[in-house]
Amino acid sequence: MAMIQVKCTECKGTNISRNGTNRNGKQRYICNNRDCPKKSFILEYTYNGRKPGIDQQIIDMAANASGIRDTSRVLKVSKQKVSDTLKKQKHPSAR
Repeated sequence: MAMIQVKCTECKGTNISRNGTNRNGKQRYICNNRDCPKKSFILEYTYNGRKPGIDQQIIDMAANASGIRDTSRVLKVSKQKVSDTLKKQKHPSAR
């Protein structure tokens, strides 16, 4: 039987416990490090829009003049996810 070392996605710690499954049957894990801000996480996301860091990738692509449909196709997320992420961004104040 092969064992996979699971690391926390936030603090990279190895003190991890299994914490049930989500609705899609994916294993949920919990970090036992008290200082870690991340409580629970999943290693295999069903939808790419939920992956950590995807919002920052969307913002970076928009800053490099990629359109909504282009970003959606490259990152394999919905156009609505791209649009919602860009709407949530704070715009720099005009001076």
